[in-house]
Amino acid sequence: MNEEFKIAGIISEFTAAIFASIYYYKYRNSRLKLLLFILWYIPLNEMLAQYLFARTATGYLLKNLYRIIIPASLIFLIGTQITQSLRKKIVSIFFFLCVIIFIVSIYFVNPLKEFSSTNFTIFTFIVLVSLLIYFIDLLKSDRVLKMSRDLFLWVALGFLIFFIAYPVILLAREFVSDGNKIHRSLNYIQFTVAILSYLTIAFGFYYGNKVEINK
Repeated sequence: MNEEFKIAGIISEFTAAIFASIYYYKYRNSRLKLLLFILWYIPLNEMLAQYLFARTATGYLLKNLYRIIIPASLIFLIGTQITQSLRKKIVSIFFFLCVIIFIVSIYFVNPLKEFSSTNFTIFTFIVLVSLLIYFIDLLKSDRVLKMSRDLFLWVALGFLIFFIAYPVILLAREFVSDGNKIHRSLNYIQFTVAILSYLTIAFGFYYGNKVEINK
């Protein structure tokens, strides 16, 4: 059953990538076109890291690169969707902060031999704060009148689900007992969160309006 959930999670990731491709015309003339790369990169990287290069130096490198590429890319995209100048500058600082932290961490954690849980925790927090700033900016703008059909809003909600739940699950793994039943339950929750997250993103491409060129 655990493997079935894992496969379902990967299928949901590919579903989001396929919907991003089908509805590419909605955002191809905007800065959101980076989403197409991100959503294909996620499942492809996961398959390579977990199956083809599992527990190898290449696998560790792929996962560590994932943990900087995805947060940094999302923060960059969030910045493009914010209209108020001060909020935009704050998110831009967050982007460069992530890059600097990753570069510095290489001197302390070998990306070919281990994962940096510290980086993941910091980047997750920065993404969540950036999303909060985006939601505040959206609610204070005239876009709030048509926010239900805002394509990026649905994408942001999907990633919000993931970045809120996933660190909590990982933290729970560190502190709960070693009982197989508990860890199995956490696996089910983890994959359910991933499925919900990427299906929300896929729905956003279907339901969202075409993005304006200057966004």
